[in-house]
This record gives sequence, structure tokens and C-alpha cells, in this order.
Amino acid sequence: MKELNMQTYLVGGAVRDTLLKRHVKDRDYVVVGASPEQMTNLGYKPVGKDFPVFLHPDTQDEYALARVERKVGEGYGGFSFDTNDTVTLEEDLSRRDLTINAMAMDDEGHIIDPFNGQKDLIQRIFRHVSPAFVEDPLRVLRIARFMARYHADGFTIAPDTMRLMKQIGNSGELGALSAPRVWQETALALSESSPQTYFLVLTQTSSLIPWFHDLSQSITAINTLAPAFVYAQSLRDKATINMEEYLAIATTLITIKSAPDDVMRWAKRMPLPTLVQDCIALTHRHIDSLLSLETLTAEQLLELLNQCDIQRRPKRLSLIMLVLRCYEQASQITPNHKFLDEVVQAMTSVNVQDIISQGYQGAEIKTQLQLAQLAQITTLLNR
Repeated sequence: MKELNMQTYLVGGAVRDTLLKRHVKDRDYVVVGASPEQMTNLGYKPVGKDFPVFLHPDTQDEYALARVERKVGEGYGGFSFDTNDTVTLEEDLSRRDLTINAMAMDDEGHIIDPFNGQKDLIQRIFRHVSPAFVEDPLRVLRIARFMARYHADGFTIAPDTMRLMKQIGNSGELGALSAPRVWQETALALSESSPQTYFLVLTQTSSLIPWFHDLSQSITAINTLAPAFVYAQSLRDKATINMEEYLAIATTLITIKSAPDDVMRWAKRMPLPTLVQDCIALTHRHIDSLLSLETLTAEQLLELLNQCDIQRRPKRLSLIMLVLRCYEQASQITPNHKFLDEVVQAMTSVNVQDIISQGYQGAEIKTQLQLAQLAQITTLLNR
């Protein structure tokens, strides 16, 4: 991009991950010395609501005008922005959270690093750029998420930065965040290589309140779930489950040691996807039965399968059993997967058309269907 004094720089995570030799997912750019009118005249499409951000007409990469910001209210959105074309690159970089995210790269590959991010990258340290770090409570969740991603690479949080994170955690400012924004960060963290680290950092920085205190019973023991997350990730990586199913399993795992009432209260506060909500609710409703299948009567087994809607939505029960399969890796539970499969097979072996062909109609069809299913399960138990 060359017009008047306009200069374009690759910034943030793309520069960080390039230097770490990691795959770069998204490329974000800062434009210095430009106005919104100049950007639109060059064909860029404006998309930013709070400040001018534009999509490249060909690549669809994001280009933001260089800006400075000032705290004017609570929470993540409590800022005013100045995108005057006199704002410098260093001023723009100075508002970022971490030194390793406050680097830029020009068109020739030169690194602009006014806050020694490269040094912190080499030393594997997350360090805040300035005292203004405390003005944005979302940064606590973001750094916790970064730790979930880079924990295996040996990253740690600088002591002074940890102190500021605790200051945010104790200030009550986290309550000013929106539930969708908190869930977005949490869902991303659950998809990282070390999800438990996200919650450990929140615990260490007094940041469980107000969003995660309902799950404190589970989070207290979150480190023990590491093998469960690893197993779930292996299922995802082998395409045994898709990303939506993985998220449902991982989210259920972080609730599994908490009381059902606490879990349901938390689930209502978060804008969880439907599959995640169902997986959590069904797991907590039926986990005791699923862990003691051999002690259930034929009637109880049939009721369990009906409550899981096994005939119309068989994947629901399969997902719950995958949650337990993952949980097995980190606990002493031993659900009898083979026996459950046999019960399901016995129940679903009954053909409703055979019942209809016997002349049953209306509500009697359902009654006779369940009697036949119960007979099949009873036969299985008496073998």
C-alpha cells in the first residue's frame, strides 16, 4: 500500500508466531498515516464499529488504522479511540497487552520492536507493555489462554505482570465483561493444547469470580484432568469427533466434579452452544446410572435410554459415553461400554412396523413398543 505517507505493517500474533516458527492463522495489519476516506478510496471495506478496521479487497485480511486509546468506562469496551493520521506505529504498539504482541514487521521483513518483545520471546516470558495493562480486564483471560497454548513451549508470566493480573482479579472489573466475550475466550482456551492451564492461571490471579466460581469444585482439581483433555484431543485430531463435539466434551469435563446445581447455574450464565448445553445436562443427569449400569433393572435401563432419546438422537448418548471415556483416563471410573452397547442393540432391535402390522393404533403403538423393548432388555439381562 503506497499513497502519500501511508505505511503498512504486519502486527501482533502473526509476527509473534512467525518468530516462533509456528503456523500463522490470521494476519492483521496496521496502517500508519491514513484516513478512513483514503482506505475506502483504495477499495478497502470498512467493518469496524468502535474504530476503523478494513478488509483488504483481495485477501480479506484486516487492516486497522493506527490508534491510541483512553480508558473512559468499565470493562473491555470502556475505551475511546483516536485514529488520527498522525498516530505513530510505536504509539499504536504501546497500547497492546504483551511485549511479544507489540512487534511489527514491514514489507521487507524488518522487525520493529520498541518494547523488547524479541527478548521476551527468546526467554519465553509473557510481560505487559505498560501499566495501562490493568485498564482492560479481558487481558487476564487472554493471557490465561496464551498460557494454555504455549505452556508446552515453556512460557511463564512475568512476576510484575502476574501482580497486575491479580490486581484486575481483585478489582471486580472482570464482572464488567460480557458473557459472550468470556465464553469466546474460554472456548478458545479449551481448544488449546493445555486447557487446564487456563483455569490454573485464573485461579492463581484470583480471577474465578464472577464467571467461574460456580465451577470452583471442579477447577480446584483441574490439573488432574490433563490426561482426559489429551485423550479428547486425540479423538479430535483423528477426526473421530468434530470440533463442535470436542468443545462439548471439553466443556463438560471442566464441570464434571462440581455439584449439578452449581453446574446448571453456570451453564445458564454462559451463551453455550446447544450441543454443549445438552452434553453437560445429560452427563450430570445420568452419570451415576451410566457408572453403575449392571445394577439397573430392565425398566431403569429402558428409562435411561428413553431419556437420552436414543432412537431419534443416538449421538447424544454416544457423546456422553465419550465424555466418560475421556474421564476414565484421569480417574478410577470404569463404565461398562460393552454392556451399554448391548442394551442399546437390544432396545433398537424392536421394529415399530412389526407392532403396527399387528393392528395397534395411536397411543397403543408406543405402549406395545416399550413393552417389546423391555422384553428384549430383560432377555439380555437373563442370559
